[in-house]
Amino acid sequence: MYQRLLNIFMATRNPQLETLLRGVPPQEGFSHQFIGRPDIAEADIKGCAVIILDFDAVAPECVAKIHDAKDEYAIMIGCFDAGSFPVLAEWHHLFDQVWIRPFSEDRVQASFLGILGRLKEREDALLNRKYLDTLIDSLPELIWFKDARGAHLKVNSSFCRTVNKTKEQIEGRGHYYIWDIEPDEYAQGEYICLESEEIVLNKKETCLFDETVKCGGELRKFKTYKSPIFDTDGEVIGTTGFAHDVTDLQNLMIELNILIESLPFAIMVTDKENKVTIVNQKFIDIFVLDRSELIGKSVDSFLNETGNYTRSKRWIIEHDEDDTLLISKSRILKVHDENLLDIFGVLAGHIYLFVDITLEYHHRNKLVSDANTDYLTKLNNRRSLQDFMRKTPPLPDTALLLADLDNFKEVNDQYGHEEGDRVLVAFADMLLQIFPAENLFRLGGDEFAILLHNVGDSNMPRQCAGQILAGFAEKVACKFPHTNISVSIGIAMDNDKDENFGELFKKADMALYESKKAGKNVYKFWNR
Repeated sequence: MYQRLLNIFMATRNPQLETLLRGVPPQEGFSHQFIGRPDIAEADIKGCAVIILDFDAVAPECVAKIHDAKDEYAIMIGCFDAGSFPVLAEWHHLFDQVWIRPFSEDRVQASFLGILGRLKEREDALLNRKYLDTLIDSLPELIWFKDARGAHLKVNSSFCRTVNKTKEQIEGRGHYYIWDIEPDEYAQGEYICLESEEIVLNKKETCLFDETVKCGGELRKFKTYKSPIFDTDGEVIGTTGFAHDVTDLQNLMIELNILIESLPFAIMVTDKENKVTIVNQKFIDIFVLDRSELIGKSVDSFLNETGNYTRSKRWIIEHDEDDTLLISKSRILKVHDENLLDIFGVLAGHIYLFVDITLEYHHRNKLVSDANTDYLTKLNNRRSLQDFMRKTPPLPDTALLLADLDNFKEVNDQYGHEEGDRVLVAFADMLLQIFPAENLFRLGGDEFAILLHNVGDSNMPRQCAGQILAGFAEKVACKFPHTNISVSIGIAMDNDKDENFGELFKKADMALYESKKAGKNVYKFWNR
């Protein structure tokens, strides 16, 4: 809190007056002292806040001289009685207060208290103005205050630097002079400064504008907040504005957009709340969306309510281990989600890259398919069965059928491997007519496996084995009458929830061995 010492000059022969004034307490933050000289003509009144002239002791011709010598804001008080009223009549306009003798204690003290209050109000107002000037001059943004006609009442130093004018040149002047722009040029340009003032005056609320101004021969872009100023009656008497120069930022955004548009894949940028801020044209073209459907909306608005498809349902969303894939009829996109961090390492948003991996995806799937598919019969191979058995625990009521072609070695020995291959292919085609492809496996040579799920009881696998035997006779053996081929089958069923595929495979293999021993072309069910 500030502290002020007020010098109060008194030219009087009346000791009662000083006694009365000493009875008035100083204002908060103030103290005062009384100064007096017998000869007012020789007194130095500079620096005195209050000057009291008692015309019982002061010559009338000194009034004008004292008024001219005092500080600008010093308060001059005249003390008069009936004999000095002619002096009051001549010089009353130079006095701020008039006290009449004989002095009334209450009136003099009340008047003096009011004067001290006025001095404090003035000091507070000057200090508040200093606060305001220091604050606005320390900010890099442009700040101004205008009256309702558009004349600038106060601006900060940044405003002065921008328009290359001093505060004295600016204050009291209008828009065209300050910005060195002609009305015709304003009308033909993209400026909206004056129009935005009218909007704020009419709406009577703070508004945000994107404004273009001409500074030093070049155009600059500003984000501008403008607010109305109200008087004590609630009437709008002017506006205040706060403008941030975003020209460099917008130029940077233009460069960023050029970069984003030049990239060979679709891009979506979001803020930290995952609301979309930027998408490039490739994104729009690929997903057939309008920017207005995305900008400012959550990323979830790009998806349908299930989250398994895009909103248009043209793309299926799949999560493949650590990757997210978007799959359509003709393209596969891999989604890369990269965090955007600010200078403090705090999350500021995300950038999503949609990279076309169609060829890579199909090539990889082909490799996986080739690695897990028997090249001859196109059924799943032993490796595929092993992977399945390793990754998938056997569920209750799972049955495994092992089928082995009888006398197949004789076909290869007598008629060659090409004939043997034709037998294998015919048998595989027959199995595909009975069972889903994902249930069939060629384990190598002439051995095949069939997995059955949810069989309930042993009747279903027995019926399936019967279908295989009958189908082999009708559709395979009849095509190769010169051979003595048939099929033997071993069946095992999982009735124990703790059993694994390895144990199930061993039981089916033992049942197959029993089929061979029984004379072939039969099936056997493994029993404990």
